[in-house]
Amino acid sequence: MSFMIRTQSDVLKFALPLYDYLSQHGYAEEAKAMAKLVDSCYPQDAQALDAHRRAFKEIRETVHDLPSNYHLALDDALRILSQ
Repeated sequence: MSFMIRTQSDVLKFALPLYDYLSQHGYAEEAKAMAKLVDSCYPQDAQALDAHRRAFKEIRETVHDLPSNYHLALDDALRILSQ
């Protein structure tokens, strides 16, 4: 599966397959953090995007065996969120 991460909307959509991967491959804590993020309500889009940026950065730093397509999508998402 390939992920096309080009917009902030794509970043938000990527959270679900990333959560699925984490929960199915033994990363319970990281999956729990993603679920908490998705379930949170933010009054402004900027807060939601910042929360995704922080969660994605933590996952990149702690999950070292992500498949290359997830790793590339995570890098693209972080690049978009840093703009």
